Amino acid sequence: MAPVETTDDQRKRHPSIAVTATFTAEPLAESLQFWMAELATDCAVKFAGYNQVFQQLLDPASTLSSNPSGLNVVLIRLEDWWRGAGAAHCELDDPENAKNRVERNSQDLLDALRSATRNSNVPYLLCFCPASRKTQANDAAATFLASFEAQIAGKLQDMGGVYIVTSAEMAAMYPVAAYDDPKANQAGHVPYTREFYHALGTVIVRRFYRIHTPPHKVIVLDCDNTLWQGVCGEDGTLGVKVGPSFKKLQEFIVAQREAGMLVCLCSKNNPEDAWKVFESNPGMVLRREHIVASRINWQSKSENIRSLAAELQLGLDSFIFLDDSAIECAEVEAGCPEVLTLQLPGAGNDFANFLSHVWAFDHLKITDEDRQRSALYAQNAEREQLRTTSEGLEDFLAGLGLHVEFIPMSKAELPRTAQLTQRTNQFNLTARRFSENELDQFCSADDAECIAVRVRDRFGDYGLVGAMLFTRQENLLNVQNVLLSCRALGRRVEHKMLSHLASIALREGRETLRIHFVPTRKNQPAREFLESLGAIPDGTDVHIDLESIRVATIADCTGESANLSISANRTGDVVHQI
Repeated sequence: MAPVETTDDQRKRHPSIAVTATFTAEPLAESLQFWMAELATDCAVKFAGYNQVFQQLLDPASTLSSNPSGLNVVLIRLEDWWRGAGAAHCELDDPENAKNRVERNSQDLLDALRSATRNSNVPYLLCFCPASRKTQANDAAATFLASFEAQIAGKLQDMGGVYIVTSAEMAAMYPVAAYDDPKANQAGHVPYTREFYHALGTVIVRRFYRIHTPPHKVIVLDCDNTLWQGVCGEDGTLGVKVGPSFKKLQEFIVAQREAGMLVCLCSKNNPEDAWKVFESNPGMVLRREHIVASRINWQSKSENIRSLAAELQLGLDSFIFLDDSAIECAEVEAGCPEVLTLQLPGAGNDFANFLSHVWAFDHLKITDEDRQRSALYAQNAEREQLRTTSEGLEDFLAGLGLHVEFIPMSKAELPRTAQLTQRTNQFNLTARRFSENELDQFCSADDAECIAVRVRDRFGDYGLVGAMLFTRQENLLNVQNVLLSCRALGRRVEHKMLSHLASIALREGRETLRIHFVPTRKNQPAREFLESLGAIPDGTDVHIDLESIRVATIADCTGESANLSISANRTGDVVHQI
């Protein structure tokens, strides 16, 4: 498991997990500290005062509200509201009073979370914790609490900066049979056993990890004894078996595809033998149309994975490789150390259960672009075919019929735009990652704006693939970041984006675009774009001033820069004027 990546200045400062709960939460400390050590992450764990959920959400000086980075955790045990004040000791009062109390507190929670997220850059994790076995045995109470949990979760689903774990999700991830402790609950409102606190802590850190690390994007699968039992070249199309474990694995992969992962094959086989299984074996859940790219040949798998990465224009560190063979896994680990390589357990094991505990497969929120990602890459294959038959770039672009649309980012585009900052590496001028909260906070400033970029052509809609973040300062437009998904690169979309920024500056009477650039290991395409305009960043955290009117002229045409005059003005930061 990789350490949590911290690319932002804010996250480089020691992050904290701040916890508030309707019950005594301090027994969580052991589990949280264990996992932070495993992640090699210097993260403090802080607990708010007992049963102070609303105070923590509403008081700007509270432990949660003053947390500068990391994660704020809110633990809700609806039974505590159902039983009312002194829930650790009291018996259930009038059911109508109990229902009214839950309804009132639930609405207060929604209002408090909306207020808290508006004023915080730190994401919130809301965990619903299970009721006691005694309350679960009361059918009326259990049904009411379950329905209210679902209502609250549903209303918060689209709230930016809030992530939810339901009690059912928690039980599915880490089932604990003896989870409640009536005696400890009676003594000090410690309602759970040590084992359950450990499970709860694991859920929290698992979400922390997913929020603060770049997501994986591609699953590469072996075929024989991975997707099916047997060797298709020897056993034949119908001779290989898709038993329960293999079928569950395929169902898991299809679900990952629907959540936005790209699925590829990398198998040592004859292509026709492997594809016949996909097309004709009745046990197959994974179909040929689910696969965006494949390498079915006799070359080394590390070589093939590098080839897949080049085709998809994605970094190797965004790949996950699955194979049953220890030898093949070792070869990929040696040849592609950036790839997360997973050897499946032996045949007969529950593959899906094994994979469900791999944190890299977790997804926080799924956007429309996630659901459409495989289709978008299939469309891109058609574009690549056009490219190969075109006489040159101009001919290719003319054949595409490209249309670029610039939209001031609204709440509807917020999740996808924040996701772009987290997923985009190659054309990302500063590598700054934004959570939904942070991006919303950035755009709420009077002098700040974010423009979303949508692209389509005759083959289909690319979706929301770019963003431009900038602030206004006296006579200049201060460009904080420009991002463009790799699937839209090389089509002069980036030139149109710069031209649009220049047109904004000119319309507002600002003479200069100041573009911030922070070189990283992955954003060489962004650097090359700036160099193509005559700007040559040669340091770290470079600020590049581009004269607006000249940028508007060149970027709106072909993007060529042969006739530019360039002068260097070096006063601390590197500055180039075009």
